[in-house]
Amino acid sequence: MTSEQQEQQSRQQDQEPAQPELPEWAQKIDRIPQVDPVAILGVGPTVAYLLFNGVIGVRAAIAAAVIAGVIVYIVQRRLRPQITVVRWLMVFSVCFNVGFGVWGLIEADGKVYWARDFVDNFVLGGVFLISVFIGRPIVSAVVRETFPDIRQKMPADHRVWTRLTIVWGLYIALAGVLRWWILDQVSAETYAWIRLPLGWGLGAVLMLWTFNTVSRAMAEVALQRGRSGSDPDSDSDSDDAGEVVADTEVAER
Repeated sequence: MTSEQQEQQSRQQDQEPAQPELPEWAQKIDRIPQVDPVAILGVGPTVAYLLFNGVIGVRAAIAAAVIAGVIVYIVQRRLRPQITVVRWLMVFSVCFNVGFGVWGLIEADGKVYWARDFVDNFVLGGVFLISVFIGRPIVSAVVRETFPDIRQKMPADHRVWTRLTIVWGLYIALAGVLRWWILDQVSAETYAWIRLPLGWGLGAVLMLWTFNTVSRAMAEVALQRGRSGSDPDSDSDSDDAGEVVADTEVAER
């Protein structure tokens, strides 16, 4: 590039208006990790159950929910073939979905089908806690797979994952107890209507706490990397979340 071209390029850059700085609230939103949109498909079985239950009946609703759950798993598997831990957690959910779906069809009882929720919670909560005892906290892989922008910012073996895994394991197990009690008190259709808002409502505060905790940990990691001059892409564990633990319907929790 000649000196004349360089001067012309410099003049063009000077003439370009400076980008206005985002307000503080927008900067905070911009820093929030972006969840994988594919995870939203987890609402499929619940929506299918409610639609078919209101139009045809409980057996059709259970069958639709089971089929929707299997389809969601296949779609998520095809769209995100690189995930491992989340996929195995989803396998647990699919197994419970099919197993309790068959039982619910035999009994023609929606409550039998939705009993999968608290059984799934008990098993999943146990998996979370066991992962801590074997030194591979599962939240490390789940968060780094569900929020891809964290993958390069947080090492898989950071100590914060242990604390988060214990808290989430206890929460999931206790949520299972609550779901068991609620399902016993209301009809299957009412439970289907409130199961997702119930899960999101109970998990909202914990999600905010998790986000703040991970944000502080990421700031510490960034500071340490800045001092050492290390490249985040050089972390061997940042490219393989499957090394944390061998793939839930996480989005549906």
